[in-house]
Amino acid sequence: MATTISEAQKLSSKIHEEINRRIAVAQGKGWNPFVIVTDILEEAGEVASIVKGLEGYKPSEKVKTKEMLANELSDLLHGIFLLAEHYEINLEETFIQTIQDYKRRFLN
Repeated sequence: MATTISEAQKLSSKIHEEINRRIAVAQGKGWNPFVIVTDILEEAGEVASIVKGLEGYKPSEKVKTKEMLANELSDLLHGIFLLAEHYEINLEETFIQTIQDYKRRFLN
């Protein structure tokens, strides 16, 4: 299923709102931007750990796989989408601009 960045961002937000409602009812509190940022940092750490394992820099009891890396990158991306949606940032437009900036800086 092909999805645009904007569609993925909206989908992440929609699912998050539903999950957040359940968390708020069960725990009396929901995720806010601070919790989302700490989750992003946690996921980034997990990505780093898997890459270290894949590259042979970190011995582990459990073998690291590309599938594990894909899952953690997806979790990281989900958090980024949530934060962007919270602050009403259109990541698709911003990403396109970033790519154009990279092309201008490094390919011209």
